[in-house]
Amino acid sequence: MARVRVFVDTNVILEAFRTGCWTAIADHHAVETVERCLEETLTGNPADPRRIHVQASALNGGLAACHTVGRRDIAMLIADHPRCLTLDAGEQHLCAYLYAHRLLPSTAIVVATADKAALIATHQLGWLDQIKTRIRLGVMP
Repeated sequence: MARVRVFVDTNVILEAFRTGCWTAIADHHAVETVERCLEETLTGNPADPRRIHVQASALNGGLAACHTVGRRDIAMLIADHPRCLTLDAGEQHLCAYLYAHRLLPSTAIVVATADKAALIATHQLGWLDQIKTRIRLGVMP
């Protein structure tokens, strides 16, 4: 049986590592992201006590794919949907990838945080039905 494609942003990845469920999610779904989310996940201030440490090998080992997003992809998204300009970089790159490749609406699932700008953008893009907004991945249906 083919695994369902699940697209995740930085915050979802960090929360999955914080709660210790990254491996379980990756074992059951084809988890995909974009390079910017990967970069954001692996960086940060090491002295910040709130920082969630993520091992690159564990992250990469759980990903089915990490996609490159070009300037043209981002420009196309912003030109067609100017409100996407306010998205955080990782969310913007993820939306640009999905938009450029016309992956939504489809059977793919995007797991994103409950960020207001991200929810508004996905609604305007017509993707709201594919978005699962759960801060704690353990409660995702």
